[in-house]
Amino acid sequence: MFRFYCIIAACVSILFHSSSALAFEGRIYSVIIRGNETNALLYTVGTNSLRVEMTATNWPNPVDILNRTSGALTLCFPNNRTFVHLKPAADASPVPVPGAPAMPMPPGGWPAGAGPQSAPGIPAAPAMPNLPNRPALPPGVGPQSGAAPGMPAMPAMPMMAMPGEKLELQATGQKTNLLGFACEQYQIKQREETLDIWATDQLLPYQPYVQNQPHRFGPQRIEEQWGALLASRKLFPLFASLHYDNGPERFRFEVQAVTPQKLTDADTKLFQPPAGWLEIRPLPF
Repeated sequence: MFRFYCIIAACVSILFHSSSALAFEGRIYSVIIRGNETNALLYTVGTNSLRVEMTATNWPNPVDILNRTSGALTLCFPNNRTFVHLKPAADASPVPVPGAPAMPMPPGGWPAGAGPQSAPGIPAAPAMPNLPNRPALPPGVGPQSGAAPGMPAMPAMPMMAMPGEKLELQATGQKTNLLGFACEQYQIKQREETLDIWATDQLLPYQPYVQNQPHRFGPQRIEEQWGALLASRKLFPLFASLHYDNGPERFRFEVQAVTPQKLTDADTKLFQPPAGWLEIRPLPF
């Protein structure tokens, strides 16, 4: 009888974790570190929509709004109150235009010397919560101190993918627990670089922050491709570190807090461009 109850409890636990992964709703606080530059990101997760934004207010950074059902992405530009709808990556076909003249700066581009600007319509991002001192990461997961150590400046020429080179997300078999979520370690290798990732399937498929309209051709760095590989496995990273083999780290993504919460009716306005903003056409490349 005891064994029967154990089996039932295990099944309930599996069902609970599976349903919670599919139905996660709330906010995820993370940071991206490149060299000596640190940017805080806020993920606001709804049932069918996702909003990704930088929390800093000293620059008019765009706001990303993703339709989680269709994969369509909208970039909102507070500096000039415009927005652009982008097709899902699977639907976007390259448009090579060799020898074409340079395109003028789009309305969504950054004006020279742009600084803090206010823009009514998009609600201000909530402040990062006062997070308690984070415990040391498990052995083998990133730096072992609570604070990020000083890192050398980012190299001038990161490795680019060669034409036809395909990246693969490979599981190492290592597992741990971060912020209460069961994680598995994955690696992506590209010549002399390795991206170590600890990811979970209990949140949502990963969507990287998109700051500009992405180009659809040309070589890409490893940190520009890893998001699609994780999303295809329905994984979300809690910690990722990109470093040269036997060399310094030059990119890091780290989740600092996960706050499950039911979004209110007022929060639904976060997932659409504000009324009165001007829609612009996407770049042709």
